[in-house]
Amino acid sequence: MTAVSRRRVLRGGAAVGATAAGSAFTGFGGLVHAAPRGTVPDIAWDELARGLDGTLIRPEDDGYNEWGHPQNLRYDARRPAGVVVCHTARDVRTAILWAQRTGIHLVARSGGHSYGGYSATRGLLVDLGQLNDVRPDREAGTVTMGAGARNSGIYSALQPHNLAVSAGRCPTVGISGLTLGGGFGFSSRQLGLTADALACTRVVTAAGNSLVCDERRHPDLFWACRGGGGGNFGINTEFTFRTTPVDTVAIYQLDWDWRDTTAAFAAVQALAAGAPNAFSCRIGGGSAGRTRPEIRAARKVSALGQFFGSADDLRDLLAPVLRTARPKRVLIENQTFWQAKDFFYHSVPSDRYAVTSSYLDRPLPERGVETFMEAVDDWPGSSNPDGAGIAVFAWGGAIGEVAPRQTAFIHRTAGFLLACQTTWAEQDDAALVAANLRWLRGLSRDLDAYGNGQAYQNFIDPGLRDWRRAYYGANYPRLTEVKRRYDPGDFFHFAQGVTG
Repeated sequence: MTAVSRRRVLRGGAAVGATAAGSAFTGFGGLVHAAPRGTVPDIAWDELARGLDGTLIRPEDDGYNEWGHPQNLRYDARRPAGVVVCHTARDVRTAILWAQRTGIHLVARSGGHSYGGYSATRGLLVDLGQLNDVRPDREAGTVTMGAGARNSGIYSALQPHNLAVSAGRCPTVGISGLTLGGGFGFSSRQLGLTADALACTRVVTAAGNSLVCDERRHPDLFWACRGGGGGNFGINTEFTFRTTPVDTVAIYQLDWDWRDTTAAFAAVQALAAGAPNAFSCRIGGGSAGRTRPEIRAARKVSALGQFFGSADDLRDLLAPVLRTARPKRVLIENQTFWQAKDFFYHSVPSDRYAVTSSYLDRPLPERGVETFMEAVDDWPGSSNPDGAGIAVFAWGGAIGEVAPRQTAFIHRTAGFLLACQTTWAEQDDAALVAANLRWLRGLSRDLDAYGNGQAYQNFIDPGLRDWRRAYYGANYPRLTEVKRRYDPGDFFHFAQGVTG
């Protein structure tokens, strides 16, 4: 870890007890209002530092630039007054009770990939990244991991045992946000969502209690932790998942000329709508560039996915697509599950970006694809090489075999998930940024006409107005009951947070 000036990085001191009973910090009733930055005195910060097993980093300390940035630099102006780099679960409790006592706003960060910037704050940031141990138990068929574990570390720990948990393709995404919002990837139609494999989790509440949650212990909170969204009910410090043995799979990637986009979408979506659970698919397209000629030259469309079976069987399954849409490039081959994971690795956008989402009950129709193509041609451009575009993910399969009320994740009956994205960079001026955001809103509004009114909570969108219905639907009233029970003072609050 980067060295931090001794004046602020204080360790040891009086230990904080393991339970909240009798704590002087638990008497805060009602809504806790965040203290403005700079109003917490130095003596209070020093007290916090002395109570930690980990590290407290303040703006004047070495290492602050490393720890103070959000992943999405769109929210880079939202810098914390202090960062608690947790080394133990006890640090989480210490930070929560200290924030209760001082009234400062607190947020937790695992991977830091909140699309809405909700893992950034001007108050106290509780960083869980060092709680990243991953402990497979092959005999039990489970894996237990700290809240800061990321996809890359999880896969690395599971590979020697040939056990898998359905997880995402971005190597730096943290397990906490992924699981709490549902979590999907190229294994999800076969293995279910990340949240569906959750067997147990430990949560530190606003009162400082560390609760073990599963089907028997605090089952209501356990229900909410499977799709109820991160940052709502407490800070999860540990997760245990059921695993699945894996071996060889088949992977594919198909690329088309831009002029064949409508044919490609039609053929791939038709296949995905009736495909077996073993088949996964993402089809998408877009462009990068600043000028109109650059944008038109960079336009592309492709499909890729995984099949729990052989390459020969996958080729037979893809035959209608290969015959009717005629890709210009075809890759179909057998790989180990772990080679496939490397093949799919793809990070979320860099620098600055915005994303919207909607669920579709049916394939995006030809007119919708044409709308997207026209929008790409009209994209205002940016300096970010990640560009702009859409992606359509095949849903269903094992995801749809869980009832919508069985977990907090309600999006079980949809056929597809649609995501729209635009990106920009620091050097782009305010007018261009505004044009990008207008472009994204316009495209999303046009394509929402084909959706079912729901949206994916892990693609959280600060501009989504009816977010309670879109993210949680008929499950929202039950989530508010859980909120009232475990966080009655709304200590864990943010703009799109569940309230009691």
